[in-house]
Amino acid sequence: MNMMQRKKLSVAFGLVAALTACGGGHSGSSSGSSTTPTLSADQTTFQSFELTPNQAYRTDWDLPASGATVSGTSYFDDSYGSLAASPSAGTQKVTNSALASIANTLPIPAAASLPERYLINGSILIGSGPAYITNISFQGTGVRADTLAVEGATTVNSTLRSNISVVPLSGTVASAPTDLVQWFNFLYFNTALLNTTTTWTAGAAYMKYTETQIGDTYTVEDYTGSTTGNTPVPVATGTTIAALMTAGGIKSGSDDTTYTLSNGAVSTINGVTTYVASAVRPNRTTPTYHTYYDLNGNVYSGNLVKDGTVLGGNEYPVAAAGTTQGFTLNYSQNIQIRLNAAAITSLKAAVTF
Repeated sequence: MNMMQRKKLSVAFGLVAALTACGGGHSGSSSGSSTTPTLSADQTTFQSFELTPNQAYRTDWDLPASGATVSGTSYFDDSYGSLAASPSAGTQKVTNSALASIANTLPIPAAASLPERYLINGSILIGSGPAYITNISFQGTGVRADTLAVEGATTVNSTLRSNISVVPLSGTVASAPTDLVQWFNFLYFNTALLNTTTTWTAGAAYMKYTETQIGDTYTVEDYTGSTTGNTPVPVATGTTIAALMTAGGIKSGSDDTTYTLSNGAVSTINGVTTYVASAVRPNRTTPTYHTYYDLNGNVYSGNLVKDGTVLGGNEYPVAAAGTTQGFTLNYSQNIQIRLNAAAITSLKAAVTF
């Protein structure tokens, strides 16, 4: 393995719970006078990082474990969003900016903006990534994020953010805190990718948090190749899950597993005949179950993330002598990270590509 792509798992289905967003508590008299929202520590920290004029940056990349980057294949990009007002005043819709390259020599290839596809009430909907159109509200003491479909109206994924903190950055970019080093995996593992003397710009910081899935949530993916529309490449056409199970099951090359009725079960979920594997898929930071669906006369492949699951961060390399690549991958990271503008400026100055 000489390449890896940082991927976010953001999935949804029609079973997403309908929960009412609310502030983290209120104070005021019972006589009908106006109330002042009392924010939790998480909510206060969150909005201090994302409230205009601040900007919270998402980052995506595909970088080599060793050697130089390859134009057209490698990339390192970002997009940012900002809250126009505090969610204590009501739900805020945030739309991320267009993708921009953090790299100085690499363009943004089509692979950088492949959308997620969600199964909602028997239909495949395209997610709003990389725009990540999201409704942000306060729920309990946490921050709720409802990601919308590309049409900007239908909720396709819901999560709750908690344990929110902001970490200031100082010193050299190459000597970042451990969780940031692990988050960016090969950017820090491959010594050819970062200048060792560049320092963090004044005010550079990142926000980290726990993100928990709301509702059993499902996606659909290409069985082979990469497409962008709402008709992903099916496992097989003109057939059913039952027929494929009778014929010996469905082979998953990425899992190195043949899924049958001995390691999964078929049921009707929200009107769709669905196979769900019994065990989580291997080599994932988020506990994820392989799924298959009977849709429109074909069988499609996908994923389930169960309600209450903590979403994983990024897998990261750990040096290991004697292995084919010289490293193994660790899948234990379970935080999410966003950077501020000063941190992005610092990374752009530090990368060698």
